[in-house]
Amino acid sequence: MKPPICFLNGRFVELERAMIPAVDRGFLFGEALFETWKTYRGRPFALPEHVTRMARSAKLLGIPFDPRENWQGRSLALAKRNRMLDCGGAVRLTISSGPGRVSLIPETAKRPTRFMLFRPLEPGLAEARQGGVAVHLMDFGAGVNPQLRNLKTVNYVPAVMGKVAARKHGCFESLYRLADTTVLEGTTSNYFVVKRGTLYTTPVDVGILPGVTRAMTLDLARKVLPVVEKTLRERDLFTADEVFITSSSIEVVPVVRAAGKTIAGGKPGEITRELQQRYRRLVSRRLGIPVEKLGT
Repeated sequence: MKPPICFLNGRFVELERAMIPAVDRGFLFGEALFETWKTYRGRPFALPEHVTRMARSAKLLGIPFDPRENWQGRSLALAKRNRMLDCGGAVRLTISSGPGRVSLIPETAKRPTRFMLFRPLEPGLAEARQGGVAVHLMDFGAGVNPQLRNLKTVNYVPAVMGKVAARKHGCFESLYRLADTTVLEGTTSNYFVVKRGTLYTTPVDVGILPGVTRAMTLDLARKVLPVVEKTLRERDLFTADEVFITSSSIEVVPVVRAAGKTIAGGKPGEITRELQQRYRRLVSRRLGIPVEKLGT
């Protein structure tokens, strides 16, 4: 098999040969951002939304980034070079402030590092969307700056810990829980509950990541039922009629167990199923690929 190919600072290179300077500020200080979008038969979905979010975050961190560059072409080329035009996958774009002095005060002129990597999807996604998954509740400190939680930075240690905890407990995902039982979001997902015909989800202003798939799901949901954004707690999760999580790579996945307890009747609900279908039809329309050929 050919070695994986990545994109690094304007060039496509073999992944094992890709290197960044030891003094890259993303490595030294976590001064870096990333976005991940899903590809269907090699075609990137919702790419404009992802690069727009990255541009907004990059401006706040002072990292040069131009969303008008040909990220679409690079994503397609990456899929082609990795022979992934006939299946689904995901592309991760990471940018950092680049190499600089070892100081908390960055240099004015920055030479950003830009890195794109193609990766396969998690196994079992089709089964997860069909039958539902279990989630773990992970205690999470409230001391993180909400402004930073709104950014998709590489400071992902809580997410790594959450995924490890989820696997340890036989779960698909972990949801962050505060001391007052507020449940914020997943390690790599947003979550929603349906109760008495209304869809509820955590508002962005409490310090969650404004997920691209979250926004699309809300737009689709408003055509089906009332939508309310409010702070959600454990009791809302355990007494919900339906629960599901969303992200770019997993789409819409039902949740049927939380913290070892059966929730939402133990099976995916009708509204979740409707939103799964509407999301797939949206992908189909935007990419010009028939629903039945989208793949996982």
